[in-house]
Amino acid sequence: MVAAVAVASLGVLASWAAAQRPAPILHEYLPPLAGSVGRSDHVVASKTGGTEALPEAIETALGRIARPKAEPAGGAVPLYQARPPAFAGPDRRTGGDLDLHYQMVFDPEVAPFKRESSLDRVGVDLRMSASGTGNVQQVVGQPARPGHELFWGHVQLKLQPNQAVVLPSVAPTSQVLSWQVEPPVALQLWRDRAGNFSVQADHTGVVDLRFLMDGPTDYFAAPLGVATARDDPENPVLSPEVAAMATALWPTLGVHAQLERGAAIGRLVEWFRSFEPGEPPPATGAALSDLVLSKKGVCRHRALGFVIMVQSLGISAHFVSNDAHAFAEVWAPAVSGRGAWQRVDLGGGADSLELHGAQGKHLHQPLHADPFPKPDAYANATGRVVVDGAPLGQTWAGAGQVKGASGLQGAQSPSAAVGAASAGAGQSNAGHPKAGHQQPQSEQEARRTWLQQRAQALAAPVQPPGIQPTADKPAQVAKARCRLRLSAVAAMAWLGDPLALAGHLDCDGPAAGSLAIELWLIDPAMPSQAMLLGVVATAAHGAFAATFSLPADAAPHVYDIVARFGGDHLRAPADSGP
Repeated sequence: MVAAVAVASLGVLASWAAAQRPAPILHEYLPPLAGSVGRSDHVVASKTGGTEALPEAIETALGRIARPKAEPAGGAVPLYQARPPAFAGPDRRTGGDLDLHYQMVFDPEVAPFKRESSLDRVGVDLRMSASGTGNVQQVVGQPARPGHELFWGHVQLKLQPNQAVVLPSVAPTSQVLSWQVEPPVALQLWRDRAGNFSVQADHTGVVDLRFLMDGPTDYFAAPLGVATARDDPENPVLSPEVAAMATALWPTLGVHAQLERGAAIGRLVEWFRSFEPGEPPPATGAALSDLVLSKKGVCRHRALGFVIMVQSLGISAHFVSNDAHAFAEVWAPAVSGRGAWQRVDLGGGADSLELHGAQGKHLHQPLHADPFPKPDAYANATGRVVVDGAPLGQTWAGAGQVKGASGLQGAQSPSAAVGAASAGAGQSNAGHPKAGHQQPQSEQEARRTWLQQRAQALAAPVQPPGIQPTADKPAQVAKARCRLRLSAVAAMAWLGDPLALAGHLDCDGPAAGSLAIELWLIDPAMPSQAMLLGVVATAAHGAFAATFSLPADAAPHVYDIVARFGGDHLRAPADSGP
């Protein structure tokens, strides 16, 4: 049976032959760049005759954002100065944090995920530090890159000759496209292998630095693929002592050296997201075992254990931290089969998070949904968000998934933000009739409506509302409306066998070519365990077609197949729901 128009119901059957097939392949291999198109922000050139070294504005998924205004020394801008090298190591202070304070640097703001310190080397004592290798001076002035998003940055730097000062970043492969220093000082920009950015100058004093930085869309979140080649850029090798300790823990965590890279990362994310704040059990003398097996701790404990275990499998990973949060980034396979850096939030355990410097800024919304498992301990962790001293009255979950930040321009309303960010975590309100909405008249209509809302939440975050015009900010241009159709599929299919899918994305105005379409397999009885079959790019006129392998280890059942387009800065999101 096929549901009309778009949500296709598919009966999935098992067979002896299917049971004998090799491990399931959840994603079809796609040509390079076909699996993840990403956003491509662009700059708005300054008016002729201007004295600014920066463009006038940037066009983003949130609309046009004007360049920040310079601040005098001591103004309301975070101050950075030379400091001792960062490190992270195991500790037994695993109880919950109280109040965390986060200084906003970027617009759109990636709170609480700005990168200040990235550690890539594990010592024999399990302390992580920055190797400092590959530290190369960077060229400022490169053009914007396709598939990258743009971010304004604004800091003040306390400079001294021959001393490096950290420059916050949004991704390890970011580039600074332009910058302006006041008073005018010649700065040098450096970046090392782990993506630590720093600046130096032959100058003493405080300067105001405004800069334009980019970051790849898929770093913030992207569907996982199946690794087709070993393209890891760092090939980490732990010391024999640490490697032996980590290898001994592999069976408990369900990983091994031959496990496909994406699957291994997913299992480790699920393990460390299951941590909770609390007193650890008595020490056994085996520091790594105590850290990993106790499942106790906040963000720094989770990120440290995760990075060590990932590196023990030969997969590059960094421990990343800032003034409020610690998280990880890992070399994960994209749907093309090739690897790319992806941010991994493992949660935390704080009573509240206060965001400082939010006035007039926008909250960044990743294009894709978080692709990793969300166990109950991660999904149900709650805290309080405060913006510039004003409590929001809404909770935040996962110690990093900031929700209800209505004090940020461009952010979702509290109710919408909670519903979108909770997708896949068992907290979504999708499917429950909203106040003032007429309830569906039939069980079939109710089920379709619920599936549509669930697919939207699973496949991509809801796009934030348009930016309200102000005296110095023009109204946002309305996004083109899109319609997504998924063709009928066979009524039955065997587990492990290929399944051909096709459809069409039709958008008003801009052509709908080279856009990413996500295809989801949803069990209506357990929607939180929905499986992403893969991602396919549209052809020039919006058509798409691909063949995906059904997971061989899924239960024989009737599933729903839903297509989803996440939208971009020109087009509104769309799904194939009724």
